[in-house]
Amino acid sequence: MPTPKTMKAITWEGKPFHMSLKDTPIPQLKDPTDALIQLTTAAICGTDLHTYRGLAGSKNPPWIMGHEGIGTVIQIGQGVKTLKVGDRVVIGPTSCGYCNNCVRGKWTYCVTFHPETLLDFPGLGDDFGVGLGGTQAEYIRVPFADSSSFLIPPNSAEHDSDRAIDYVLLSDIFPTAWNGLSSSGFEPGDTVAVFGAGPVGLLCAYSAVLRGASRVYSVDYVPSRLEKAASLGAVPINFKDSDPVQQILAREPPSHPDGTDGGVRRSCDCVGFETLNAKLEREAGIVIRNCINVTQPTGGIGIVGEYPAAGLGASPGAPLATGKEGVFEIPLGTLWTKNISVGSGVVQVKELQFVLREMIERGVARPGVVVDEVLYGLGGVVGAYERFEKREVGKVVVRLGHGDN
Repeated sequence: MPTPKTMKAITWEGKPFHMSLKDTPIPQLKDPTDALIQLTTAAICGTDLHTYRGLAGSKNPPWIMGHEGIGTVIQIGQGVKTLKVGDRVVIGPTSCGYCNNCVRGKWTYCVTFHPETLLDFPGLGDDFGVGLGGTQAEYIRVPFADSSSFLIPPNSAEHDSDRAIDYVLLSDIFPTAWNGLSSSGFEPGDTVAVFGAGPVGLLCAYSAVLRGASRVYSVDYVPSRLEKAASLGAVPINFKDSDPVQQILAREPPSHPDGTDGGVRRSCDCVGFETLNAKLEREAGIVIRNCINVTQPTGGIGIVGEYPAAGLGASPGAPLATGKEGVFEIPLGTLWTKNISVGSGVVQVKELQFVLREMIERGVARPGVVVDEVLYGLGGVVGAYERFEKREVGKVVVRLGHGDN
């Protein structure tokens, strides 16, 4: 069957709190190392919400949204060596595989494809990869396809709806959550506080449970999210009730007579720059300050949430940005005095995809437990953004190839 000339796609046009379902040309191969993927499953990520709220993204819209997806290879360039037509793949950040950063294992910071930002994700517009497109569409062109995607085993049950949901989370949020915990210095037996019970925060708490944490605390204010955290094995902490740091310290009192070792061994910021206080008002930096105050001396903090670079400011693609989203005060003296280590940065997805894929294959990990809603076709995605923004749902996955509703 010949490939049609147009496709459905979710498009950001620079209007806050508004996405569009559009007909747009199907992307064409441009370079010998490209592959054209027909998407079968995609997802909405919390990063997409920053764009939806007009706070982050490339300067010049429009662009197709989405950076999490799996699909079938339907066309390859002459330079593609490891993929063939018909292969099923998970789509990851774009990486050439041979630049200095890629060779060092820092594939997400590939300098070949887009050296200006060093962040090469589909679905974020041209500032993060010219012409990349996005996964909330029926087709996507994947540059450097051998390095920017990886195979789903031929004997896997990807056709099974539940397994497909697990796989699509390998594009970003499962590796992101796993890495965020690792960046805190986590070791089995540690106590962990995870701030934020959105999809990434839930998967961070889930990862801590899988990896042998002695206790895991999940901090949020949305009852449904806290209920899900509890179902995953975490202790729910509602920050609207009282200071979450004090709630956790009451459960993790000092064991030493001098009283200095209370709190958790590790904490993770899974919120990022859109942080709220107990009044549900924006308060910049409150989560990182809470992490510092709740973490034991010589412990560690993993910063998972997104913090834009200072000075980006408003643009047609991010009309409500101020350029100060990542700028705030923290008690550096407390951090230093407590000798707390901090890990941060965008996850190296490629580093973790294979081990996490194997865990899914063996049934050890089922990251799809955090998914709240599965849509069939792109027709319901605009409404799903609205519900996600209002925290009525968490992770939303879209199954494609079943017709739009």
